[in-house]
Amino acid sequence: GVLLRRVLTGSREAFVGLDFPEGAVRRTISAMIGRTILALLLASGCSGSSSSSSPPQEPRGPGQEEWELVPNERVAEECGLDPELLELADAEIGRAYGIVRYGKLCHEYYPEDLYPEGDEIEIVFSAAKTLAGVLVGIASWETRDIERSGRKTGPLLDSDRVDHWLDSFTFNQDAQVGHVLGMVGLNEDLSAPDISFTYDAVGVDQINRLNDVVTLAIAQDPSLGSSVHEFLEGYVFDALGMRDSAWEGDKPDKNFALGWESTVRDMARVGLLMLDGGVWDGERLMSEDYAYKMTHPSFEYANTGYAYLTWLIARSNADDGDGTPKTTEPNAECTPSAIWNEFPHGLSTSPDCNYIAPYDCQQSFDVGVWYAAGLMGNYISGHPGLDMLLVVKNIGSNNQQKVWQAVRPALVALDPSYEGDEEAFCEAYAASGYAPDLR
Repeated sequence: GVLLRRVLTGSREAFVGLDFPEGAVRRTISAMIGRTILALLLASGCSGSSSSSSPPQEPRGPGQEEWELVPNERVAEECGLDPELLELADAEIGRAYGIVRYGKLCHEYYPEDLYPEGDEIEIVFSAAKTLAGVLVGIASWETRDIERSGRKTGPLLDSDRVDHWLDSFTFNQDAQVGHVLGMVGLNEDLSAPDISFTYDAVGVDQINRLNDVVTLAIAQDPSLGSSVHEFLEGYVFDALGMRDSAWEGDKPDKNFALGWESTVRDMARVGLLMLDGGVWDGERLMSEDYAYKMTHPSFEYANTGYAYLTWLIARSNADDGDGTPKTTEPNAECTPSAIWNEFPHGLSTSPDCNYIAPYDCQQSFDVGVWYAAGLMGNYISGHPGLDMLLVVKNIGSNNQQKVWQAVRPALVALDPSYEGDEEAFCEAYAASGYAPDLR
């Protein structure tokens, strides 16, 4: 409501307190006013229809059906991407990748020498961690109405103590589910400013115990399945229409760190669910609160660049989980950082975003970029401010930014405010001051 009022006023004074780069205010207002007026006209029945109410908005994405690729001749109009510049991006990327924008599959590319018959189901390594995070979120949503009557009962919540569900485990005995999702459960003092992030690469330190937590939570309702595998098949894969994915075959229990095999298109389904805040095909599968926690820092003292089993862009103090020192500058160019909208929050005790000077916590729009990451360069990247997903397979480890760098000219060329001025676009967008497609 506040944002809508500010957009409708169209005045600089209405945006006092928001830290826009100079010049971005006018551009953002212009882009958002156009979309807002169109939405209001449609909602009020002023679209030329004789009906007093407009038809319901079509669900985004493919639902349980196959993705339909936007024809190349309509990519500019429907997706705001220059198709000729996308051809240059194909050559630069040279790997299987896809772009989803506005809920549509706008572009995909599969090099003929690597994929002579189109995309293939391949292992995406640690991208499975983000899939595991989604599974936990869906299990939480599906158990939300179960009454709590003692241990091992009730809804699965990230605020639950792990010992509410498990009789024994090897990490901090006071840990809550959220501590495990944020990979801080090994700390002796979970509230200390020197809390550390321990990347659980293969799941044996802490996150595989989430499989056991989910097993006990869903066991309360036989309709949810008798194992994590059955729950995965029915409430994740089937619900999202993921026909080209597997996770350790039909094993009843899953390794929450590894083992997902998938295609670009199926990876995009997981990404779109997250980008849309837990809603798929018009139905909520995961709470909005949990989806937010999957795309914003879970424990700033430990790692500004990690959420619930998902990586984030951060201005500084990000821990890459590889034993190197935390970052002292942004870990990506031309990319907004993920910052919470309040402090402290959830289980985090940090009073702010914990960035290192000169970087601060200011953001005009809450549009930080998040990404799932797997060995060999398997990525799902979400850009909320541009309503866009970038999915790529096997582009090379530590190469998360390559697709965005290659695709960016095609987007900026048709941007209604910057029209090819990539330098000005990046200045505003990286500062979280430009978000023309924030939903």
